[in-house]
Amino acid sequence: MSAAPSLYARLLGPDFDRLAPVLQSIHDARSTKLYAGRCDIRGGEGWLARLIARLAGLPVACRDVPVEVTIASDAATESWVRKFGAHRMQSRLKLRNRRLEERLGPIVLAFDLAAEQDRIVWSLNSARLALLPVPLTWLLKCAATEAIHDGRYGFDVSAHVRGIGLIVHYRGWLVSQQGQLA
Repeated sequence: MSAAPSLYARLLGPDFDRLAPVLQSIHDARSTKLYAGRCDIRGGEGWLARLIARLAGLPVACRDVPVEVTIASDAATESWVRKFGAHRMQSRLKLRNRRLEERLGPIVLAFDLAAEQDRIVWSLNSARLALLPVPLTWLLKCAATEAIHDGRYGFDVSAHVRGIGLIVHYRGWLVSQQGQLA
């Protein structure tokens, strides 16, 4: 009997099978995965940008910081715990209305995903603060790209808010630490 398809396999359908093995691996149906790598983080300058980042649990600005990501999956959701140096950021992902929904504290973002062989592009479709919808016109950019960089899994995530500017921009790479799981 084969395992149930992963969250990303269900969301991307046949496009999942066309992804490069590095991208398939991080989004496969294993119940626990561990990755480690490096990351550069830029944060917003103003007090309001820092407040929004803190509310969402986003990482603070740092160059070449070690990053560790633990992904725990069940039949309906994935929990991503990211450690940027000493900073811990957690989010929960689930499939809702044919979109990937990510909860970061009280902020819930819904993304449309597009897959190509060597990358996955996340495009923001809607946002909520707790139960209140946030108009997308407030957001200039909130997107992510997953791609292969030098044979490794790479990520590039950014968020900007109209009138406030940059909230966070982090990018880096990860490699599997699967043999090091306890």
